[in-house]
Amino acid sequence: MSPKGPTLQAAAVGFRVNEAKVDASTKVTAPLVARHQGQDVALMAVGVGAMIAGALIEDTAGTIIIIAGAAMALYGLYHYLE
Repeated sequence: MSPKGPTLQAAAVGFRVNEAKVDASTKVTAPLVARHQGQDVALMAVGVGAMIAGALIEDTAGTIIIIAGAAMALYGLYHYLE
């Protein structure tokens, strides 16, 4: 028994592909993007290490190293989450 009245398929706007006509040669697959997350994780780790080293170093030099380490870690985090 077929449904009577309007259907969701009839209400759709756009192109529709008949599943019976689809074979392996007509399917489009998205290319796999190789993400280089190892470099991003390394940037975060080195940045945190620099922040720890900057905390152990006193005075202005330590403050500069902490700020540079924080910038490096945040840059790595930004690219990791992207």
